[in-house]
Amino acid sequence: MSTSDVRNIDSLQRLRTGVLSMAESWEKTLQEIRISIHRADQYFGDEVPRYWRHQTELAERELTESKDNLQQKQSAARAGDRVSALEAQKRVAAAKTRLDMCRDRYRTAKSLAIEIRHQCDELLGPLADMTEHSDNLLPAAALKLGTLLEWLHRYADAAQLPVSPDEAFAAPSGPPADPPPNPPASDTP
Repeated sequence: MSTSDVRNIDSLQRLRTGVLSMAESWEKTLQEIRISIHRADQYFGDEVPRYWRHQTELAERELTESKDNLQQKQSAARAGDRVSALEAQKRVAAAKTRLDMCRDRYRTAKSLAIEIRHQCDELLGPLADMTEHSDNLLPAAALKLGTLLEWLHRYADAAQLPVSPDEAFAAPSGPPADPPPNPPASDTP
């Protein structure tokens, strides 16, 4: 059995209170972290790819419309419409560029979603360990420390030990103890 030298029971009580407070604080912080991880996963895994998929659809529509417009301009026989056809060709080129960019961003968003989901899963493992500590291990340690504190209080009461350092250095109450008796005198010279 190990030995200990407990000099201040009050400091152990403060430690127990601190452990319980830390467990509660960790619980709140860990919940906030879990929410942030979920939001990041949802944003990068769902919202960003959905946004670029929608932008790709819009770019495809815009390209189709600009190609139709160009075809109409090119089929016109008048010379004045040929200037408009140049503008329509520029619109088609811009729509193709935008569509390529949207498709590229969509592919990038999907690959980033996979990587971010992997990173979020990597974070959730240690987070589960910390949650185990805050929900179970720290409260169990505080409970065990509370039991030990009860035993220390009983022992201090039984042994009349001071509970705090202030009591240890306080002036003793009551009359001083009698001095020890003188040893018996010997008869030999």
